[in-house]
Amino acid sequence: MKIISWNVNSIRAREPLVEKLIQKENPDILCLQELKTEDKNIIDNFFKLHGYENISVTQKAYNGVAIGYKNQNTIRTIDLDNLNTLQARNNCILIENKKTVILNCYFPNGNPIGTDKFELKTNWMEAMLEHLKELKREYNVIITGDFNVIPHDLDAHDIKKYKNDALVSKEARKFFFSYKNLDLIDPFEFQDKVSTYTFFDYKTYKFGKNEGIRIDFFLISPYLFKNIKSTRVLKEYRDMERPSDHCPILLELDI
Repeated sequence: MKIISWNVNSIRAREPLVEKLIQKENPDILCLQELKTEDKNIIDNFFKLHGYENISVTQKAYNGVAIGYKNQNTIRTIDLDNLNTLQARNNCILIENKKTVILNCYFPNGNPIGTDKFELKTNWMEAMLEHLKELKREYNVIITGDFNVIPHDLDAHDIKKYKNDALVSKEARKFFFSYKNLDLIDPFEFQDKVSTYTFFDYKTYKFGKNEGIRIDFFLISPYLFKNIKSTRVLKEYRDMERPSDHCPILLELDI
């Protein structure tokens, strides 16, 4: 099973790149974040054109997530309502014959600290923790997406630039490690940090200087970790015409 996760930063702007990704990698499951459209027809038509079924939650001009899937005959959606009460940020599927749940997430950014945006971030992360606790009792778990957290100082080219940023706040990091303490494993954690940056700001050509941060993740159950075939950050899509500021990340499992 090949799974790709990507914050596309507007499906309208990035549709040609997502099409290239599908043609080259042919993922079984494609998790997209930051769709930036409320028109579900755009999402449905795109996935249908490429042979996928999908679920999505959308919001005008902001947020929005979708999971496209194929070659999976026993899919059931799980509605985690409170994660989408204010903004469209999560969807979840259960692959019943593999007893595996996939949560696709666009975590709140939270900046600036001390505002209602930061309160939304911490409340959302706490709600996600409770859902993960519940789901892990019964299923293998894959949670993926743009976490908007820099867990370790080494996950940034220059952590000093983020000293007052919600992405490195003690609260955001606490929740991230709380997820890992549920026995979820970050498969990219064991790779060279510079090679696993997933976000490069558009300003001053950060990608060309390899001045990035790692904020896009897969966290997976131990059974799934034992069955990894490959993992990659697909940086070539950050170097294409009109790219997202995020790179796709790939997880391939032998299940």
